[in-house]
Amino acid sequence: MEQTDQDIEHIARAFFVAWHQDASWETASRILKHEFRLYARQAIGMLEKNQERAWTAPREALRFDAFEAA
Repeated sequence: MEQTDQDIEHIARAFFVAWHQDASWETASRILKHEFRLYARQAIGMLEKNQERAWTAPREALRFDAFEAA
């Protein structure tokens, strides 16, 4: 998953709305927007890290039970 500016902006807006329910993203200060964009980048990074761990973790052999046709 690649962090695109558009993805970061959408996530930052969602975080902002969740935190400041009555405020408007459009009228928020540059500093506040920057802060929420940092949160968005961190969240995406955490998701990517978890996904990488899931793909590189050793897998236990899957056990399949054989069923006979009735």
